Amino acid sequence: MNICAINIYVSDLDFAIQWYNEVLNLKKSSEHDNYPTCIDLLHDHNIRLTLHKTERDTEIDIWKEASTIITFEVENIRATMKDLKERGVRFYDEEPVWFPDGERIAFSDPFGNVHELAESRENANEEKPC
Repeated sequence: MNICAINIYVSDLDFAIQWYNEVLNLKKSSEHDNYPTCIDLLHDHNIRLTLHKTERDTEIDIWKEASTIITFEVENIRATMKDLKERGVRFYDEEPVWFPDGERIAFSDPFGNVHELAESRENANEEKPC
């Protein structure tokens, strides 16, 4: 099986299009545009990333309730965090958490969907314990 799409559910599609564009630099696609129900976002991979209109936001207690997290790989997690903080993104932790494959830190969109930044071990700060 191959993953062909990731769906993100949002209560305000217009604001979501603006937020994902301005904050995460994901542009609205002209393909698969079924506005005002859903739209695709452009990114560098072959997986469809689709925003869907829903009636209410996600309300989860992260790390205590099951959820799906989209992870965005970045070359420099701290520089990306700084940039996203300047755009108003709030992270769940002050510093990235070290995992055997590198560093990660979670954040949420304005609709309660949890996402994560990840820097691979090759690029991550080697001073962190494994």
